[in-house]
Amino acid sequence: MDVLCIGEALIDFVSRERGATLVTATQYSAATGGAPANVAAGLSKLGRHARMIATVGDDAFGRKIEHDLAAVGVDCALRVDPDHFTTLAFVKQGEGGDRDFEFNPGAHDYLLPEQISEHDVRQALALHYGSISLRSPQSREATLKAIRLAKAAGVVCSCDPNWRADLWPDHGQGRAAMLEAIAYADILKISDADLEFLAPDHGGDFAAALTVIGFQGRLAAVTLGPDGTWYKAGARTGQVPSPHVRVVETTGSGDAFTACLLDSLIPYQFDLDRVDDGELQRIMLRACAAGALTATGYGAIPSLPDAKEIDALLRMVGNNGMPVSG
Repeated sequence: MDVLCIGEALIDFVSRERGATLVTATQYSAATGGAPANVAAGLSKLGRHARMIATVGDDAFGRKIEHDLAAVGVDCALRVDPDHFTTLAFVKQGEGGDRDFEFNPGAHDYLLPEQISEHDVRQALALHYGSISLRSPQSREATLKAIRLAKAAGVVCSCDPNWRADLWPDHGQGRAAMLEAIAYADILKISDADLEFLAPDHGGDFAAALTVIGFQGRLAAVTLGPDGTWYKAGARTGQVPSPHVRVVETTGSGDAFTACLLDSLIPYQFDLDRVDDGELQRIMLRACAAGALTATGYGAIPSLPDAKEIDALLRMVGNNGMPVSG
């Protein structure tokens, strides 16, 4: 196994009407989602062996999740919970492409510790998790169990902490969960908006903000939407642009970035000392391209690119992310 992903697997209902509220919207695209599930699917599309551990409901949406993940090659380890419906997320699109989420929480909160086996964790090169699975007592215990096993076995921990206000009535608890998730991470992907939530008023000093939030891992990538990504690996820092694409909606773009980043680091066994400055920049550019391509369609998993699509986009753009003339 290359990467073991744990956490939420759900159905995203993405509004197809920019600027419409969830009260007025009438057209939606339904797609399997959830950040860890998207990362597993992204890795599978890139030819990696990704295993997904999650809990879904005993309903059509739970069966859709299993079908959609298996269809792209994810090694599914889904528990079917007979007592809770599959979690649903409703995504509103702003005029400028910004998004807002409302959740109907369900089975994803019932990831259980017994779903996490030492065998699964030990055979992975990396464990990927987020912060939403720290929301309920049982899924929190399951997530921390996986992290403890990974740390004991020398498995790399990859984290993408997502702030979803609708899931955390107590914002302080949500912030604490994100910081706890980050504290264990060797590889961190975080959006600039989420970093601003955790370390407000950092004034664009991302290195200082990472210190504030307690990140002490190997590599951090701060995604900046259309402005690309800032990154830090030890003492090395840099920023790369994102290819300019026609954005349809951005659900899953950050997860595509994460999947591509992990895919590119697997040949190095996540040893950043083996990655020179030029290669590190190329890895980040490739991850940005994966994120950009995902924004060109509706729904995360249907829009996640494979390696040929990423390479084709990179051939079309120069180092500034704009199309190459001629």
